[in-house]
Amino acid sequence: MDFFHQPCYKLSRNFARLIGRWPYQSSLQCFMIGVVIIAAYILQVGPKILADIVHSDDQELVLETLAPTITNIMAFAKYINTWVNAKMLKKLFETIKDDWELVTNSEEKEILKSYAEFGKLLATGYAGFVYITTITFVTEPVLPILINSVFKTNLSAPHKFADPMEWIIIDKEKYYWILLSNSSVCIMVILSCLISYDVIFITFVHHACGLFALTGHRIQNLTSDKNLKMLPRRTTILNRSHDFHYKHLISCIKIHKLALNYVDLIETTFSGCFGMVVGLNLPLMSITGVQIIAQGGTLQQKIKYVMFTGAQMLHLFFECFLSQRLTDMSFQIQEHIANGKWYNLSPKSQKLLILMTMRSQVPCILTAGKIMGLSIKSFGMMLKTSGSYFTMLLSFQN
Repeated sequence: MDFFHQPCYKLSRNFARLIGRWPYQSSLQCFMIGVVIIAAYILQVGPKILADIVHSDDQELVLETLAPTITNIMAFAKYINTWVNAKMLKKLFETIKDDWELVTNSEEKEILKSYAEFGKLLATGYAGFVYITTITFVTEPVLPILINSVFKTNLSAPHKFADPMEWIIIDKEKYYWILLSNSSVCIMVILSCLISYDVIFITFVHHACGLFALTGHRIQNLTSDKNLKMLPRRTTILNRSHDFHYKHLISCIKIHKLALNYVDLIETTFSGCFGMVVGLNLPLMSITGVQIIAQGGTLQQKIKYVMFTGAQMLHLFFECFLSQRLTDMSFQIQEHIANGKWYNLSPKSQKLLILMTMRSQVPCILTAGKIMGLSIKSFGMMLKTSGSYFTMLLSFQN
C-alpha cells in the first residue's frame, strides 16, 4: 500500500490531487486541472469587474463586490504559490515518508501518527466550516425563490447572485439559473483551492511538531545506568564508541536537526504567500464588518456576512495558531533536557545537551513575508489593526 494511503494522510493527499498539486500526478492531469481552475477564476472574477465598471456610481454595490474579489485574489495567490513551489511541496511530502522510514520503534511511530491524526482532525474541521460557509454564501440568493415556490407566496423574489455580476451581452433574467449555477461552481472551485492549500499546510506543520515531540521523547528516555551495568566492564569506558548515552543523544540531535530543516522548508515554501494573505485579510475583515453593520439587507444576508467574517477570522487564526504551536514545540526541547536526568550522563554527553539547549533557545517561527512572525500575539495585533480599518471605513461610509 502507498504510504500516503494511510488514513492520517489521505485527506491532504486527496486535497492536493483536487488542485493538481499532488507530486505523483501525471503532468497531463495537473495541466487539465490547472486549466479548469484558471477558467473558474476568469468566469467568476471577470463579471464582478464588469459590474464594478458598469455600476461604478453605486457605492454599495462596489463595496459588496470588494470582499469576494479580495478572497478570490487570496485563493489565487495560494494556488500560484503551489505551482511556483511545486518542487518544494514534493520535497516536503517525500521528507514525511523518509522520516517515517527512519523511525523503527513502534512507540515512536505512534508519536508521529498521533500528531498526523490530530492534524487531520483540525484540517477536517477547518475544511468543513469553510465549505458550510461557502454553501451558505452561494445559496443565499436562491432561498427566497425556493421559499416562494414551496409555500406559494405572492411575494416577488429578485433574481440575485451571491456576488453582484454583469455580463452585458447576456440576459441575466433569461439565463439566470445557468449563470447562477456557473457562478456557484466557480466559487466552490476557488474556495477548494484555498482550503486545499491550508489542509496541506496543516499536515506539514503537524509533521514538524511530531518530529519535535519525538526528539523530546528520546531525551526523556535516555539510556539508564542499569543498561550500562549490564554491559561488560570494558564497554563502560566513556568514549564515542561505547558510551550509550552519547550514542542515544546523537540520535536525538539527528531527529532535532531533521525537524529544524523541515521547518526551514515550510518557511521557505509558505512565507511569501502568507505575507500577501495577511496583508489582504486585514482590510477584508473590516469590509465585511462594515457590510454587516452599515448596509441594509435581510436577516439572511446579515447571517451570510457574519459567517463570511467568521471564516476570514478562522482562516487567519489557523495560520497564527499553527505557527504558535510549532514555536511552542520547538521551545519545549530545552524543557525536556532540563527535566531529564542529565546529571547521570558522562561529561561528553552533557556537552551535547549544552549544544541542544543553546539551539532550542531560538524557537522556530513561521513568518508572513519574512516581516512579521505568525503567533497568537500577532493574531491579536492583526485584529486590532483590522478594527482600526473598520472604524475608518465606517466613518467614510457615514
